[in-house]
Amino acid sequence: MSEAKLNIIQLDEFDGFPAYVAIYAGQAVNNPFVLSPVAMQWSEQIVLNRVQDCEAFWITQKNKMQCDYHALFAPVLAHHYGEDFIAVFACHPWQCLLYLAYLIDQKLSGVYFLQSRLHQNIYRSLDWQTWFANQEMLAAHFEFVQAKGFRADRFRSRQAQLTRFINRTGFSGPFQLPGMSYQVFSRRFGTWLASVRRWTMQQSSELRGFPWISVDQPLRPLVVRDLEYPVNQWQVVELLLREDLQRLCELFMQDEQEHINRMVWLIRLFNHQLVEVELSFRHPYSLYRDQPGFKTALYQARYIYDDLMRDLQARDSDLDLPETMPLLDWQIEVCESFSLPPVIWDLFGHDAAEIAHEDILNLQNKLPVTLDSYCYTRSFFPEQCFSVSPLCEKTDDDPGQLQWISQSLHRPLFYYQSVDEIEVPVAGQFTFLERCANDWWEADDTLATNRDYYILKNPRGAASWVYRDFNGRWFKQGEYC
Repeated sequence: MSEAKLNIIQLDEFDGFPAYVAIYAGQAVNNPFVLSPVAMQWSEQIVLNRVQDCEAFWITQKNKMQCDYHALFAPVLAHHYGEDFIAVFACHPWQCLLYLAYLIDQKLSGVYFLQSRLHQNIYRSLDWQTWFANQEMLAAHFEFVQAKGFRADRFRSRQAQLTRFINRTGFSGPFQLPGMSYQVFSRRFGTWLASVRRWTMQQSSELRGFPWISVDQPLRPLVVRDLEYPVNQWQVVELLLREDLQRLCELFMQDEQEHINRMVWLIRLFNHQLVEVELSFRHPYSLYRDQPGFKTALYQARYIYDDLMRDLQARDSDLDLPETMPLLDWQIEVCESFSLPPVIWDLFGHDAAEIAHEDILNLQNKLPVTLDSYCYTRSFFPEQCFSVSPLCEKTDDDPGQLQWISQSLHRPLFYYQSVDEIEVPVAGQFTFLERCANDWWEADDTLATNRDYYILKNPRGAASWVYRDFNGRWFKQGEYC
């Protein structure tokens, strides 16, 4: 019995991050921006979220919690919609809606992932009634967006034609149809029904004509700064920006749930040219949690400011301009934000590991480049002893790791991408560290796989990481800080 339960649990696991989610609530949805700042109101009780826009954030939270996506999303959705919600994650919004209709009909609730084998099998067995029922609302959205060439009466006529066809042939559902290409299906039943069939079966997240209508952000806080005199020193710009960010925070009513994905900074230069730049964050950013210093937003603004000044200098290099172009005024507008309830942070606790986790997220938002995380692998060879791992991922304590951790204690932090051959060092300048080898059984020359590593110090005391191969040649591979 225990093995059977284990297999059912494994069916809930899926490969890849879902691109979209359809959420059904028992009452009217007031806040569509729950899992992402990009949302569509499908009906009064159904909202679509494009969660792939926040993929890095949710994957990081999952790795930190060492849980599956069900355990990650369920508390957040329950906080917003109560316990009777239904959420379907899939690669395409139409697939979310189609399976959601089935779950509503079955009077089920909870979180479902269409990538899992169990739900994929159920999805492929859906009947024509479920498939056609969702197309009424789809037709209404086609009309709302004024899709080119769409006519509701012709669409219904094609539906009737397809219904007569399946009644004659006896196919029980969309997936029971023979392998009919999009072009063949389109010529027979029209392009709109062919598109619906393609959305039903496709494995990509491309909308391909799906009538997506993004909901406007209900509140787009805007702060305008009119300068009394031109400013061209970052220290002054930073001081004024900090005041503006505080005003933005107050426009958000000091709400710690509001998190920002993107802000637009519109700058008027001394020559009255308007320049629009974007402050974007790798993980949802909270002004409330970053006050009063707002270091994360100011770091991003500094990178943008420096890049802008360099671009202006390069563009107008033939003119006698100051090193930094003076600014006359600017405005900052929040263009993408969504709500992350306190429960998402309560799930992670407040221990030392959680503090380090939040520090890493904040550091990622501050840096202009992405961070990589590495873990030990079971190899004595330096090039093979580590690999890239998901950021903030929890790992179980493994006593077998002690050996690999111990061997790394005397290795440097900085490796060269390629080794440089050096002259044979003078005796007394180097100290032996270790002898290591790679997978000798896969090499033609087993001796060529062995290396003797040393610490080599120059007359100034700087230490390098070098090795000697079995041909007596010496190479530099890293540096000690």
